[in-house]
Amino acid sequence: MLCKTKSSAKLRKLKKCLLISAIILCLIVVLFESQAIPFTAKCVKKQSKTVSTKLISKIVDEVQSELKLGYSDLADVKYSEGGEVRSISANTVKINKIKSEITNRIQDELDKEKLYRFKLPLGAFTDITMLSTLGPQMEISFALTGSVNCKLKSKFESAGVNQTIHHIILTVDTEIITVSAEYNDECKFSTDYEIAQTVIVGNIPSTYADIVR
Repeated sequence: MLCKTKSSAKLRKLKKCLLISAIILCLIVVLFESQAIPFTAKCVKKQSKTVSTKLISKIVDEVQSELKLGYSDLADVKYSEGGEVRSISANTVKINKIKSEITNRIQDELDKEKLYRFKLPLGAFTDITMLSTLGPQMEISFALTGSVNCKLKSKFESAGVNQTIHHIILTVDTEIITVSAEYNDECKFSTDYEIAQTVIVGNIPSTYADIVR
C-alpha cells in the first residue's frame, strides 16, 4: 500500500513538472515570437534597401560604361569673343537616352520579383549583444518589386576665381515594395549619381542653373 502511495506521489510530481515545463516552453516561444517578428521585419527592411541601392548602382555603372557619354556629349558651353559664357545648351536626345536606358533596366529587374535571401544567427533575435552571433543560422527570404523614375539635373560649384564646376547629376527616385513572410511594406528613397562634370571658365548666369532636367 505504501509503495502504491509513493508511486502515485511520483506520478503527480512528474505531471506537475511536465506541466510547468510546458508552460515555460510556451512562454519562451511567445516571448521569442514577440521579439523575433519586429526584429526580422527591421532586418528585411534594411536588407531590401541595401539590395535595391546595389542593384541601381550596378545598372547605372553598366549603362555609363556602355554608352560612354561624357560632358561634351550631354552639354555644350559656348563663349563670347570676350571669353564670357554665352550659352550652355543640353543635348536632349542623349540625355533622354541615358535616362530611359537606366530607368528601363532598373524597372525590368524590379519586375522580375526575384527572391533574395540572407541569414542571421539565432542569437541575433534575442537583441542581446553577447548572444547576437551565437546559434544556428536562420534563413530569411524576401522579394522586391516597385517603380523607378530618373531625372538629370545641373549643379554649379565654385572652383576659384572665375571658375565653376558644372556637375550633371542623375537622380533615381525609387519606390520599393518588399514582400516577405514577416514584413510587407513600401519605402521611397532617392539616390544621386554624378554622370559628368567639367570646369567652366567665366561667369555662369543664373538662368543656366536648370539647363539639364
